[in-house]
Amino acid sequence: MTDTMLPILRQLREARDDRAFAHLLLKLPDTILLKYQDVIVAMSRRRQFDAGVRFIEFRLTAMRAVRDGRGQLAPGLAAGLNQFQDAMAAFAEGGEA
Repeated sequence: MTDTMLPILRQLREARDDRAFAHLLLKLPDTILLKYQDVIVAMSRRRQFDAGVRFIEFRLTAMRAVRDGRGQLAPGLAAGLNQFQDAMAAFAEGGEA
């Protein structure tokens, strides 16, 4: 039987802890997140990583948001996403959740 699981999904599934999982969520391409969102959310829920679920949902919201005439997210949404990414990165690097 051939293994067809994408390497990034396997890495998420096998992440040693929430920090490693968070690090992978930050690296995850939008196309993969959009296509496999149910699988990735389920992985996060299984490990009871609520911040991961919220981060995924925030990213999906941003991906689906209408842009302005210059292709930019609304300032509040963009700022919120940047803050969440910074907080997730700090957590992945060993900071507080």
